[in-house]
Amino acid sequence: MIIPCKSCHSIFRLDSKLLKSTGSKVGCCKCGEIFIAYPPRVNRRKYKRVKTCNLISFLSFDKTGKLISNGLGVALDVSQGGISLETPYSIETGLIVLATTDRENHLFKVKGKLLHSTKASNGLYHSGIKFIDIDWKVKAFIKKLIKEYNYQGYNLFIAIAKKSSKPKLSSLPNKIKSAY
Repeated sequence: MIIPCKSCHSIFRLDSKLLKSTGSKVGCCKCGEIFIAYPPRVNRRKYKRVKTCNLISFLSFDKTGKLISNGLGVALDVSQGGISLETPYSIETGLIVLATTDRENHLFKVKGKLLHSTKASNGLYHSGIKFIDIDWKVKAFIKKLIKEYNYQGYNLFIAIAKKSSKPKLSSLPNKIKSAY
């Protein structure tokens, strides 16, 4: 990795494996300045996230299997490893069961573990949920979320486009034409 000196701005090459994750003291061989260098940031995300906006039902259970909370939320994004859910209140820790349906009313359910639930600036809560037992059910769940989101988005685009365009007089009945 390349490190610039904080004082004289000279540039040096340094093996990032030599640096601690909390930072290491290094010295500039030109000016003698000693400063702390950090290794490059590693992306925490294992999988690429895809934006969605799907309605998701959730159930939260404690270690004994007792229902703690339930409700509805909006999936903000999804990946092969987990989902980000926006809810009006904080989700209690524990096992989470997520469920959604598609246009044909097929039910899709997956299990997850709550990683965090924090209050956002808009007053809603954003919860990170890691999928448990990633198998074909989880992959089907993810595909359905993305497919439904894209279907809804496409149809919303068409509806907006139709509303914004003025009707053509030739396509209107005679009674309506006279009103124009």
